[in-house]
Amino acid sequence: MSFFIFTPIAGAHENQMIIINKKTNQLGFYQDGILQKVFPVATGRQRSFTPEGKFTIINKIINPPYYKKNIPGGSPHNPLGPRWLGLSAPGGPFGIHGNNNPGSIGTYASNGCIRLHNKDILWLYEQVPIGTPVIILWNDTDLNSGFVDNKPIKVYLNHEAVTLGSDLRTFSRQGKPYIPLKLLCQLIGYHLAWNIQTGTIELNRSGFTASLTSNTKKALLNGQQVNLTDPPLVINGITYVTESTMEEIFSVDVTWQPDSRGLYLSVETTPVTAAEQCEAKPEQSHDSLQGENRQPDTNK
Repeated sequence: MSFFIFTPIAGAHENQMIIINKKTNQLGFYQDGILQKVFPVATGRQRSFTPEGKFTIINKIINPPYYKKNIPGGSPHNPLGPRWLGLSAPGGPFGIHGNNNPGSIGTYASNGCIRLHNKDILWLYEQVPIGTPVIILWNDTDLNSGFVDNKPIKVYLNHEAVTLGSDLRTFSRQGKPYIPLKLLCQLIGYHLAWNIQTGTIELNRSGFTASLTSNTKKALLNGQQVNLTDPPLVINGITYVTESTMEEIFSVDVTWQPDSRGLYLSVETTPVTAAEQCEAKPEQSHDSLQGENRQPDTNK
């Protein structure tokens, strides 16, 4: 199953992102590249009604009026609900808004806009500034699969507890533990570098080379292409790997105890010194988009 973990876009809105999957009628809100909430939504009665692509929030309106039927903002009969987040999509105006028909949420019901329950749009409205990126797509992905468990993981190397710095985040996703690739390389004695020309992460040690590409299963191991079980993930410019990659690329024996959040690594190596440590810095993967202000009307 595919999933989404996004590197934030640079700018004033860099910490937030919205993903809307029309096929599953879900809206995901991301903070710092991590999925925070998933809301049910209503989208267009036909697939073509709700535009697909990369857009931005271009305006925010409290109690938007519904001009088509001259219904004032704040009226319980207003089909736009209590809040409006306007989108930069062409052919609109299109927006993310509340509704006066909660039974429509989760269905294909609108003229093109994205409807939320009123309590959900009230919450979302407070989280996102103008300029927030919005991606609208159509596929089979359940956005709930992107949730991660941020409870810290206790890492052990050859049965010795590893002290993690405050800048080294660990988490689990779909029951799998993830730790920074930089940390793993430091622990087991691999050199790590970012190849800006190829956009790959280069790993080497005596008699060993590997090349990884973030969010991609294809890798090179001693010059031979291999397919990883789980791709490296990039969150906020940091690359993370899970147990399958540790075993397939680094030949580390891994034991994961989810109940105690213990990750046990067994290797035959000597950790590198601080002077030998390198850090990979994957480039940002999304470009910000700009739009012009528009007013909501009939596209509900």
